Amino acid sequence: MKMKTVLAAVALMAMSSAPAFAAGNLYETLKADPEFSTLVKVIDATGTKHNYTSGTRTVFAPTNAAFDKIKGGYDDMLSSTDRENTRALLLYQIVPGAHTPESLKGKTVTINTLQKDPVTIDGTGSAIHYGGDYGASQSGAAIKASNGVIIPVDSLPTPVFSQSDDSAATPAPHEGLAPSNGTLTAPPKTQL
Repeated sequence: MKMKTVLAAVALMAMSSAPAFAAGNLYETLKADPEFSTLVKVIDATGTKHNYTSGTRTVFAPTNAAFDKIKGGYDDMLSSTDRENTRALLLYQIVPGAHTPESLKGKTVTINTLQKDPVTIDGTGSAIHYGGDYGASQSGAAIKASNGVIIPVDSLPTPVFSQSDDSAATPAPHEGLAPSNGTLTAPPKTQL
């Protein structure tokens, strides 16, 4: 009897560290989870749904609480005037391949986002951190979708852009969305 209890406890611990599995693709999985309703609104408003339905990808998905932290709210992200910047921001939060917190644990890697710029993912701390100073940290259990992994994050990861190609210039964070004429600067690290 004790052996069954021990085996059940071991199985339960293994399940809690592995990503939960959802039957749908990344978009369907996000849409089915009320924790990501704001992200889904932004995806729908920008016409980027196809980036979540095809290919194997990992999404560092801001929760509703992450969107609530934005000064002045996120309504401007849904307007037609900011659509291109919002699309770029969404693509910055997606990397190719299925990466779980377990596969990132203990490593620091740099990988190109779907936005085509590099992002650093730091798995050496207590939570996975996506991006630099204006990045986000894992805020919940990962969810496995049919075409990838969703890792909930606690804020809206924003790339740091410089206003020129001058590498001596100090990049400053943008209050809202990344400027379309900026250049992302990130130091190279270990490639996945």
